[in-house]
Amino acid sequence: MTFTAVPRFSIQPILLGVGFALLIAIGTATVWLAEQSAEDARRVVHTVNVQEKLSNLLLNVRRAESGQRGYLLTGRQQYLSDYRDAAPAIETNLAELRTLTIDNPERGPVLDQMDELARAKMDELAKTVELKDSGHHDAAIALVQSDDGFKTMNALRLLVERTSADEERLLLARSAASRRNDARLLAVSLTGMALVVLIGALSVFLVQRTSRQRESARNELAATNANLERIVAHRTADLTEANEEIQRFAYIVSHDLRSPLVNIMGFTTELEALRNDIFDEIAKLREQAGVAAAHADPSEGTGASTNPLGTGFDEAITFIKASITKMDRLINAVLKLSREGRRDFKPEEIDMNALLASITQTVAHRASEQGAIVAVADLPPVVSDQLAVEQIFSNLVDNALKYGRHEEPGRIEIKGRATRTHVMYEVCDNGRGIDPQDHQRVFELFRRSGPQDRPGEGIGLAHVRALVRRLGGAMGLTSELGRGSVFTVTLPRRWVGENNRSVA
Repeated sequence: MTFTAVPRFSIQPILLGVGFALLIAIGTATVWLAEQSAEDARRVVHTVNVQEKLSNLLLNVRRAESGQRGYLLTGRQQYLSDYRDAAPAIETNLAELRTLTIDNPERGPVLDQMDELARAKMDELAKTVELKDSGHHDAAIALVQSDDGFKTMNALRLLVERTSADEERLLLARSAASRRNDARLLAVSLTGMALVVLIGALSVFLVQRTSRQRESARNELAATNANLERIVAHRTADLTEANEEIQRFAYIVSHDLRSPLVNIMGFTTELEALRNDIFDEIAKLREQAGVAAAHADPSEGTGASTNPLGTGFDEAITFIKASITKMDRLINAVLKLSREGRRDFKPEEIDMNALLASITQTVAHRASEQGAIVAVADLPPVVSDQLAVEQIFSNLVDNALKYGRHEEPGRIEIKGRATRTHVMYEVCDNGRGIDPQDHQRVFELFRRSGPQDRPGEGIGLAHVRALVRRLGGAMGLTSELGRGSVFTVTLPRRWVGENNRSVA
């Protein structure tokens, strides 16, 4: 009996084939995923570029507006350089945005709307500059104060913000897709490493390349943000310089107004001093004329009395003197605001309890005459400029006393509280209150609310808000007619100066 050997079925070729098939599949998958990651990275960079161009478009329009405002306020041609440079930059931004979003048909109408709004804004700026150049400064200012430019700028800003938000959502989606592809790529790479070292090495290489692309996109975004911060800092410096120029202008104008005012006051005093001589001479002339007329026609009188003329003369002199006094108070107020705006503030530790005790002692006699009570709770200290803080609360307490109600004894309460970074003080009164529609108006210069039956020029609250803002704080007001008002002053707990940030 013979046995024939049955050949053994070898699985190695099958395993080898499966191995090669897996190797091809892994290689194919790895290459595909790597390309997807690279495409995701390009899309992320593309989205970041679109966001950057949108930011630059809005920034250039604001840059043109800043240059225009600076020119209108100062008349200096150097401010027009930013305005003139912004126009071609805006055109470039729009052209770049159209190129970047050519693959997105939904962006076309949006960019057309941006182009229309930007042109409308630039036309409005150009018109004000032309009016200024032609000597129509008031017309240029009136055009700026109209709502047209503000509405156009606000519409452009909202459109850019909505588009940026869409791009941000697209960026998040693309980043998420990139992360998912990275995860798949890592899984395939680890699987490939179990089969063959070559696939593992290739996978590591592809992951590193993708990471480098992502890091490149991140660095580009960081560079873009840094550039935006530099631009914002530059614009802030320009606005600060323009504000200082306005303060200098106000000081010079107010100072120059004093000379003619002093002359008017001097001549008015001379007229008042010569009054008796003038009217004595008029009386003599009328008496002589009356005697002559009596000889000519006895039935006629001696002429009108000089008393009506003297009364009118006295009324005119009184009116002129009152107007001079009012003008002098206004000039003094503007000079005071200008000097205060140019004063260097120095932060120091302030005992608010002692400061308010000094203020209440100063107004104690006046409060007693009015039957008012000034109550001060325990107040948290603050690091700030002491003179500015004293002026703030002196003005608020003075206003609370000034605008009390005759039918009810006045009560003024000052209280405060502190958070980790800020302190909040409230000055409460039960006075006649402020109409809600005037809550913002009362903080404007030379503006007042309610009956004008109390002395004042409408400067105090404007000065208070300006001081609070310079100290890095904010003003708040809640009030109801016939019920009283609450003024809230919020200040940094530790203010370290105007050129530095406040710290906790």
